[in-house]
Amino acid sequence: MPMQRHNLFSIPFWKTQVPDLAPHVNALREQIMSWWEAGEFRRDQHGYGYQTPSNLYNEKLLEKLPGLAVLKQAFAQRVDEILQQRENHTGYLPPQPYAYMAWVLVQTNEDWVNGSWHDHAPALLSGCYYLQQPDTEQATEGALAFQRPGAVDAFVQQVQYVKPRQGDFILFPSYLSHRPEPCPSARELRISINMDAYVHWLHWDEEGKPAIHPDRYRQLLERSLGMDK
Repeated sequence: MPMQRHNLFSIPFWKTQVPDLAPHVNALREQIMSWWEAGEFRRDQHGYGYQTPSNLYNEKLLEKLPGLAVLKQAFAQRVDEILQQRENHTGYLPPQPYAYMAWVLVQTNEDWVNGSWHDHAPALLSGCYYLQQPDTEQATEGALAFQRPGAVDAFVQQVQYVKPRQGDFILFPSYLSHRPEPCPSARELRISINMDAYVHWLHWDEEGKPAIHPDRYRQLLERSLGMDK
């Protein structure tokens, strides 16, 4: 499914879905709920809310839960697609994604669930897949809120909200300050699988590393820009 590009404060974010994940959604939800019922999620144990460690894409879990492998592949493909849209000096540097991290965030309707603003730097791109998005009374409940970068300006909007639907996959630059909004009226859990992509920018010759042959560099650059198709 193609990604839809939108803007936050003139900064792009992308929204799509993952049709190939449909056969695996129930198994993923059942596994996460089994962790939840076993008490493996603890308040603020690994970060905001109820969160797993960020090693969800480890080999053992990828083998046990094929849906995670589908989601990781979908994330990698969309990261590559987004990187083809880059501008400025990075257009002359082939990117090399070298690490993907992922974790589960479970959000309840408890009063204390009201996390602080944060970003995911030094990752380059972040994604949120909404495995379960409960109905709420207010439009901004359970939304993904973004804060305008830079100094506070009294004459422009400082916060924008993206309200996901169940099954949505939202990607955005990792430096954007954001937070999931509380959902006090929800009667079900809000469950998202969140992830980060770390990217290295390749050069012809870097200190301490072998030089990349100009022909190979050009091949990598054309591939990264989608020019080899």
